Amino acid sequence: MRDKIAKSLELWPIFLLACVYYVSWFNPDFFIAPILIIKYKWAKPLLVLVIGSIGFMEMLGGYKGWSGTRGLIIDKWLKDKEFVKKLRGEERAGNLVEGLEIRLTRKYLKFTDNKEYYEEPVSKVWLFRNIDKVLKWMVLILKSGGVIAMFVFGLVPVPGFRIVPDVLCGTARWKVGFTALAVGNFLKTVGIIYGWNWFLS
Repeated sequence: MRDKIAKSLELWPIFLLACVYYVSWFNPDFFIAPILIIKYKWAKPLLVLVIGSIGFMEMLGGYKGWSGTRGLIIDKWLKDKEFVKKLRGEERAGNLVEGLEIRLTRKYLKFTDNKEYYEEPVSKVWLFRNIDKVLKWMVLILKSGGVIAMFVFGLVPVPGFRIVPDVLCGTARWKVGFTALAVGNFLKTVGIIYGWNWFLS
């Protein structure tokens, strides 16, 4: 029983990411802010502080979750020879949790373009092949643009636009890039809150 609890606690980054992405459906800029303006008549500075903090905590949760996931995959799972055999399909997964670990590791290796341990077969579906290309181009742009690109991505007022940069910063453990992304996101939140106040007044 203790082994099962320890194994589950080891997966804290995955649980954190699940919570973060569930909570992110209630978008602070476009869902929570209008409610606080219309129903509770909150002042702009208080709104900026609360909504900006919620947005930052969401992004920080994503950063820490992806950083922890990288640690699990690279520092722990891929150093286990039995796990690598199961990853390559040479052996079967022992249980549901192990199956999820293998699936997550395969997706991570595909996202980071690491073919050393496992190479996922190319999808025959045109849409999936092209989504992979779009994501790779996005990662390339972010990497080549550096801190400025992260700041610009943070400024874009489109829900979900910061997920890929957040994943990239978390998996690379790039604190400066994450800081630029968070600052851009905060400034975007300030603009949206003042926009809501103007629109709803």
